[in-house]
Amino acid sequence: MVPCLSDVSLLRSIPLTSLRTILVVLVLAVLTTVVAAVLLPRTVPAATGASSADRPTRFTRPALRTVLRAVGRYTARIVMVGVPVLLVMALGGLLINRPMHYVRTVGDLAKAAAPRAQVSSRIESPPKSSAFGAAPASAWKASFHGVGDGSQEATWTGPVSGIKLPVRVVLPADYRPDDGRTYNVLVGLHGWVGDPQSLVTGLASSKRLQEAIDAGRIPPSILVFPSLNADGASQPDCVNINGRPAVGTWIAQEIPRMIQATFPNVTTQRAGWMIMGISAGAYCAARTAYDVPQRFGSVGVLSSFDSPGEGVLAHGGKQLQSENTLSTMLGRRTPDGMRFYVMGAQDDSTGSARAAWFMQDAVQRPDSVTIDTPRQGGHSWVLWNDRLPSLLTWWGSDPAVFAAAGLPAPDGDAWAGAKAAGIKPPTQTPKDQRTAGSPSPMRADVFELNGLGTIIVSTVASLAAAGTVLVWAPRWGRRRDGAKPSTARLGGAIVGRFAAVVVAASLIAVTAGIGVNASGGFYTSWRDLRASVRVNDNAGK
Repeated sequence: MVPCLSDVSLLRSIPLTSLRTILVVLVLAVLTTVVAAVLLPRTVPAATGASSADRPTRFTRPALRTVLRAVGRYTARIVMVGVPVLLVMALGGLLINRPMHYVRTVGDLAKAAAPRAQVSSRIESPPKSSAFGAAPASAWKASFHGVGDGSQEATWTGPVSGIKLPVRVVLPADYRPDDGRTYNVLVGLHGWVGDPQSLVTGLASSKRLQEAIDAGRIPPSILVFPSLNADGASQPDCVNINGRPAVGTWIAQEIPRMIQATFPNVTTQRAGWMIMGISAGAYCAARTAYDVPQRFGSVGVLSSFDSPGEGVLAHGGKQLQSENTLSTMLGRRTPDGMRFYVMGAQDDSTGSARAAWFMQDAVQRPDSVTIDTPRQGGHSWVLWNDRLPSLLTWWGSDPAVFAAAGLPAPDGDAWAGAKAAGIKPPTQTPKDQRTAGSPSPMRADVFELNGLGTIIVSTVASLAAAGTVLVWAPRWGRRRDGAKPSTARLGGAIVGRFAAVVVAASLIAVTAGIGVNASGGFYTSWRDLRASVRVNDNAGK
């Protein structure tokens, strides 16, 4: 029993962001393709002029033995070709996962893929302030170290929640704790699946922060990216749930206290603190701001659902979900001047544009909601990377943000210089032009990424390639007279089969990727997909 458990544990710990893992899968894909290219002819009867047992006439039924042989031959072919196909698909997934760190290990992937059952849970009240005061001062300090991508990391344990998770910070180029400046703070929450590094790389956070500071669009500020994965890769909560890790305490109370203790020159003024997030993290950003209004003056909501879509809040029943809808909670909170930037593409299948419009309709003064609902963009890193400079510009457009850092606000329109630098202002979609909807194949342009024509062409091409490999390729290189083929003929046939398997595997992987993308609405155009490749190549630079 122990060795078996050890083997399972070892398998679950395989890293999915490691270059070594990618190289191993690549080598296995090449080797299995070579094996298929060499062994496929062995699944063909010994001679084209086979015995009558293998060649039934039109007037006789094939013998059971003949049927079983045929089934065995085609099963062998499917296995030989299927293994390289699966490895190529795995290789594509690893290449996508590596820069964004969706999942770190095979165990995390298994947890992420596990079905979510409805559970009965309740939200717990936050700890009393005395609980935080009881912890020694040293417990609130974290030790950060550089990790080579423009950020620093620390694994820190919350003194009250007991949660031990990694936290990333991105500091301005000339930051020093004794430089006499006051720094604002932006806390960023990752989506599911994801981790703090995904925000560093996927948003090129170090570059975007420095550009905004150098251009005077925001005062000197630091970015803070805490992990929400208290249960590995399970869907994270952003409130304290009975029987679950106290993630609400971790985000809303402990992380800000840790930042103030570790970086003593950050501002203590509410206007100088913003919390933002992407996808599920965007929901958590707004939900956290509701819980601690005294902490955050601004909130950035990038591609959030209105009703909770992940974690216990999403799977705890309709009543719990309804009570925690962002627009509903915004409408009933006591307004105190909190500012919201709510962005969502109209073709985002999660309904993030609708969430923005609902929040705009629900807000009460002096709270304010600035909507940004572009017609296209999907639910993708390209959109979030593109809109982070817009979010930072919006944040710095409030003079109180500069005042929190002890600086005068820049003169003139904050958006004038930003537009000249290519930063997009918020898309304030009029009510009569709002067309949010799922990017289904029937609604997309025929040969767009999610278009019906693209899906049909890729599916037909995949089936044709697979049919070629399974039916005709095994006979390549054979002579009709049954004589032994020449070495050149055999070598050419092996090369041809190798190429055919590679093409079939690639087409099937691409078709599967298009299907997954269409069902999730992540990328809605070829342009965004190409841009995503560029974003990944330059992640964190």
